[in-house]
Amino acid sequence: MKFTHLKAVVGAMALSVAMGGAAQAQVVLADITSGTSDVDNVEIGVSNVPFGPHTSGKVGISVPALGPGTFFVDFEGLQNASAPVVITPGLPGVTTVNNPTGTITDHSQYGRFDLTRVDGQNVFYGEWNQSDDASLGDHTVYFAGTGATLAANVPTSGTATYSVQGLSDYANNSQLNGTFTANFSGSGGTLTGSIASATYALNIGTANISGNGFSGSGAVASNPSTSATLATNGNVSGNFFGSAAQALAGVATFANNQYDAAFGGSQ
Repeated sequence: MKFTHLKAVVGAMALSVAMGGAAQAQVVLADITSGTSDVDNVEIGVSNVPFGPHTSGKVGISVPALGPGTFFVDFEGLQNASAPVVITPGLPGVTTVNNPTGTITDHSQYGRFDLTRVDGQNVFYGEWNQSDDASLGDHTVYFAGTGATLAANVPTSGTATYSVQGLSDYANNSQLNGTFTANFSGSGGTLTGSIASATYALNIGTANISGNGFSGSGAVASNPSTSATLATNGNVSGNFFGSAAQALAGVATFANNQYDAAFGGSQ
């Protein structure tokens, strides 16, 4: 996505608002279920930008250069603007939109987005940072899906295995792959598993399932190539999606947000 194109989009949005708020046209969308590691950097909401590759009324994202919580661009539009790169054959590719800067001086620079979606679901997950460097303190991870895709019928017994992918400093660590296992029991149960690339691994520990959500506090990040532990005691949170919990998405966050990760997968 070119800087000039993004600047034109925002200029058009501002003109629309000045002329009566056309960019804020009412849209109808089921409640969005989402998680973000830093709401000051990334907010999730209903997209309201109908310009360029973007469409109103879809699951969207807002970052500081867009005006936090004011303008939301749809994830599908970002993918249309920058074709996904398939890392794992047969699974959705990863889209990178890279317009980084150390400071926000105008609306031509939007930071770096790396994002993808859960196979077969209207559920997205990814990471963002303003300066194209996950170590500088603003690395933010997120996931988002609509209420229409949120799992309404979570199993109350048995197990399910999910093929899971993830992103954490994608520029340096590539895409993560692995397996999660859900052990359902009544309205609860547990979720365990890990995902990894050659240089980064995330073990989510044991997350507790409650309804269509899950959470835990025992995640560990490590570097498989050196066997070094990078971070411990990470918080994990997310949701199941699909009519019967066929998919999931979530985030893992640590005291050092450089090692935060977003993930999603399906049975």
